[in-house]
Formats: sequence, C-alpha cells, structure tokens
Amino acid sequence: MSALGDFLRLLHLNCSVYHNQQSCGDWLVTEHAPGQTCFHLVTHGECRLEVGDRARTVSAGDVILFPRESPHRLVPVEASTGPARRYPLAGGWREDSTGLLCAAIRFEHRAGEKLLDHWPSYLVISPDTRASERIMPILAQLVAVSREGGAGCEVVVDRLAEIIFMQVVRHDIEQASRPVGFLAAYLHPALERALEAFHREPQRAWTLAEAAATAHMSRARFARSFKEVTGWTWGEYLTWWRMQLAWKALESGEPVIQVAALVGYRSEAAFSRAFHGHFGAYAGDVKRGRAS
Repeated sequence: MSALGDFLRLLHLNCSVYHNQQSCGDWLVTEHAPGQTCFHLVTHGECRLEVGDRARTVSAGDVILFPRESPHRLVPVEASTGPARRYPLAGGWREDSTGLLCAAIRFEHRAGEKLLDHWPSYLVISPDTRASERIMPILAQLVAVSREGGAGCEVVVDRLAEIIFMQVVRHDIEQASRPVGFLAAYLHPALERALEAFHREPQRAWTLAEAAATAHMSRARFARSFKEVTGWTWGEYLTWWRMQLAWKALESGEPVIQVAALVGYRSEAAFSRAFHGHFGAYAGDVKRGRAS
C-alpha cells in the first residue's frame, strides 16, 4: 500500500447519489446542502456552470467538485422556452437532453478536512488523456447500470460514483502545480519511501536518521526536504499520523491502552496527554462516542 493509499483508506468515505437523471427544457440545478462535500458529473450532453460571476460550459465526462458546497447553478447552454422535464436514464438519451449525476460525499474520519483544505472553493476536472483513462470507463458502467435499473441498482451507482470521486482525488493531487502540504510528500519518490515505511510500523520509535536512511538521503537533507515540501517537520508528521490512527481506533471501540501501544506510546497517560493536546478532546470521550 502506498502512503497516499494509506491516507485515502483512512478517510473511509461514503458516497450518496441524490440526482441521476437527464433533463430537457428550462431546467435548473442549484446547491443541495451548503457546506457539504459534493460533486456533479455530466453524464451526457453539456450545460452551463455558473458560480458567482463566473460561467463556463461543461460537457460529458467533466466533474465539478465542491469541497464545501457554495451557491452555484447548472443550466442549459441555450435558453429554452419549454417547461423543465426530467427523465430516468432508462430508455436511452432524449434529444437535446443533459445527463447529470450529483453525489454527496461524507468522510467518516476527521482527516478528510485536510484534503478539503487543499482544494479551492470549487474545481472542474475535464477528461484529458490521463483523467479519461480512469474516469470514462467507470462513467460508461455507471450509465449502463442506471439504465438497467433493478434491485440494488442504487447501491451499485453509489459505489461507482465513489470510485469516480477517488479517481478525481488521485488525478488532482498528481496534477497539482501548487504546494499541497503533506500530500506533496506522498508524490515525492524519496520522501514517500520513508512515509510508507513509517505507515507500516507506526508503533516504532522512528528517528530522523532511520527515516533518512529509508529515503536514501542524509539526515540533514531529509529534514530540509521534508520541511520544504510539506511545511512540517518529520516529527510533526509522525505525531499527526499517529493521532489520526488513534482517533480511528478509538471510534471503533478499541481500549485506550491498546490504542496507545498501537501508535507507539509506552503508557496510557502519556498517550492521553498527547491525544488531548492534539485534538482538544479526551481519548475516553472519543471511545464512548461523546467527542465532536
């Protein structure tokens, strides 16, 4: 498992499709639940995306991602005088229709906030060569399942939409030209080796020298590179990752003393102090489901 894969698995996201239809006439789609993470996938045709005073045309295969949904509109490219009509995908595409799938994303783990903070207020992922290889085949499956219908169809559509979202995440991180904090280290060949090794054994008392050796770098160069790429020291990342694992284990009901050992603390008291200092919440409250 890669370091990036470890992080994405930690998030434990759930995807719920709330709109999967084709629209004709003078239709309109607006924000569903302000503040939530959502995305729109154009499954057929094209439409116009309006966010504030910005507008652009989006076409089949385009994914519009709102990390924290803000006011926006999706409307026909050309104004129509006919009434808005919506149809299921079964029976094939209707003339001049636009197919849209809209889904809400919920992260079960609070580390998802780090991913959301990495993005701008919204972004559009268009099916360029690399994205097409990942997204378009899943889109074809999603449309096929939607047209077929039948028992359990909604569950399959949710899971396919979830895969599309994860592919968008991978694509955006890999193609990002702006600094992306610790996510950048997951794509750095040398630093990623050290992170992958640490993720496999988070309970070990990792030293800077051991991490540097794993990355095939000197200790000074590793420390400097890690800080330049992520904005964090190696020790800060170790603490952050261990606390994320601890939160997940506590929410699953693991005893505090076992969680402490899992993330490398020799005593429950030392772990509890570190946990409270990091999150401002008590480990016992998280275990009992009483922490926000």
